[in-house]
Amino acid sequence: MSPLRTRVLLAVALVAGVLTWVALDVVDGTGAAVPMPWTVPVLLVVLAVAVLSVGRPVRRWNQGHRDRPLDALRAARTVVVAQAAGVTGAALAGAYGGFVALLLPMLGIEVRRDRMLLALAAMAASLLLLVSGVVVERWCRLPPDDDADGRAGRPQGRRSGGQTGTSSREPGEGEVRRSAEYTPSGVSTPT
Repeated sequence: MSPLRTRVLLAVALVAGVLTWVALDVVDGTGAAVPMPWTVPVLLVVLAVAVLSVGRPVRRWNQGHRDRPLDALRAARTVVVAQAAGVTGAALAGAYGGFVALLLPMLGIEVRRDRMLLALAAMAASLLLLVSGVVVERWCRLPPDDDADGRAGRPQGRRSGGQTGTSSREPGEGEVRRSAEYTPSGVSTPT
C-alpha cells in the first residue's frame, strides 16, 4: 500500500471545493437554503480523535513498547483507517472551503455570516481529520530492521520485505493464518 501523497490530497480538496461551490451556487440561485448543522464540526473532531486513538497502539509498538504482540492485520487495518481519514478530511475540507467561498461575498447578511462561521469550523475540523489521518499513517510505518535477518522490528506475521506471509512454524497466539492455508483440521497443507 503506498503512502498518501500531498498532491493527491490537494487535488481531492480542490476538486471537492470546486464541485461544492458550483453545486451550492446552483442551489442558492433557486432560493433554497442549504442546511449547515452545528454537529458537523463536533463529529469531525470526534472522528479525528478516534483515528488518533486507533493509531496509538501501533505507534507505541514502533517506539519499542512491545509488552504485547502487535497483530499485523490490526496494523494493516489501522493504515487503511488512517488513509481513509486523510482522504475524507481533504474532501470535506475542500467542500467546506467551497461553501465558505460561496458565502464570503454575502457577509453583510447575518444568517449567511452565521452559516459561514459554521462552515469555517467544519473546514477546520476537516483539516484536523486530514492531519490525524496523515499522522497515524506515518505512525504505522515499520521501523528499520534491527538485525541482519530482518525479523526484529516487525509485527508478527511480517517478512522483512513487508509482505504478509507465513513461516515454516505453526502460527502462535494472536497470529493470523492466510485463508489458503487453513484446513478444518488446523494443519497446513503443502501446495
